[in-house]
Amino acid sequence: MPFKRAVTFSLAVASTMAFSAPSFAADTTDYAQFPRSSVEQYIRPATKQLVSALTDLEKRTGDLCTSSTTESTTAFNEAFSKSVAAIAGVDFLRYGPMAQDNLAQRLAFLPDSRGVVRRQITKVVAKQDPTVRDPASLSVKSVALQGLTALERISYASDGTLTLGSGKDAVYLCDYAESISINLVGAGLELEAEWADPDGFSKVLLEPTKDVGVVHTHKEAAEMVFNAITTGLIVDKDQYLLVVLGKTEKKANPKKAPFARSGNAVTYLSASLAGLQGALNAGGYAKVLEDEQDWVESSLNFEFSNAQRVLTNLPKPLQDTGKEPEVREQLRYLITIIDGIKVVMAEDLAGYVGLAGGFNALDGD
Repeated sequence: MPFKRAVTFSLAVASTMAFSAPSFAADTTDYAQFPRSSVEQYIRPATKQLVSALTDLEKRTGDLCTSSTTESTTAFNEAFSKSVAAIAGVDFLRYGPMAQDNLAQRLAFLPDSRGVVRRQITKVVAKQDPTVRDPASLSVKSVALQGLTALERISYASDGTLTLGSGKDAVYLCDYAESISINLVGAGLELEAEWADPDGFSKVLLEPTKDVGVVHTHKEAAEMVFNAITTGLIVDKDQYLLVVLGKTEKKANPKKAPFARSGNAVTYLSASLAGLQGALNAGGYAKVLEDEQDWVESSLNFEFSNAQRVLTNLPKPLQDTGKEPEVREQLRYLITIIDGIKVVMAEDLAGYVGLAGGFNALDGD
């Protein structure tokens, strides 16, 4: 397999170069540049894009529920996929605003390996609970009943068919769906505003102090942002891809991939990896490396591109094809690529730049 030979060769070269390269002069690094670039070049644009996607989804939800036509169905599907991608692009930013008031879970209840969304929504719909039909009363209910994961559950059948706006519960589910979509826009706006506010969490990262805040130095701020990216890689691998694969073919469960029900599993995984790469590059961590260490940036970008190529070539939807031997082989290869990226980031790049905590509690290594 050409991709596999390429990544093996790349990682072998990287390992050799890392072994022979002298340590980067970390004590001279301007750590303030990393969180500043991350906030300005990735986080703020990504949250703005999220609001745009969710705002369009709210409109398309209303259109679909008003008149279920070929046009409104197509528009909803497209808006939903764009929203999946937009959420994937910020889901790994689980610090600051995303870690407050269950904001991450209000956007999407992920991971959900125990099927909490399915169980809670089944009960609510069976009882025709009226409180989910109102955005205000929905907002104080379980976060599993909110967010894009809940909207997916009530909008798509198990075979991926869009059913929102049709069937015996059409009116009830449409009211529920519109409540979700309204609150999603609100959650997106909340996230965008928190990061845009110069006196908000951005100030904690960009102007750390020794007396207050979750970080006390520019180096700690850089580590917080960097480690969120490595954690994102670990989540994609351990809590999504390995769950899809299962320990054996019989235990494979591609339906547990994020947004598999709507046929957007690959969309989510691709956008997540693109977001992780975008955040890493925006932060500029590898750009400060010189001479024998400058292999890191090109190596990481090469492997991220390899990962995207694997995802692009997967037959879709994943929930239907995920148990096929060839697809399973490609997913194993994707895991190998992610492992390689994680090692280069957490060991080589973090070591060169002098960052602590490249691995975290989620990592099994």
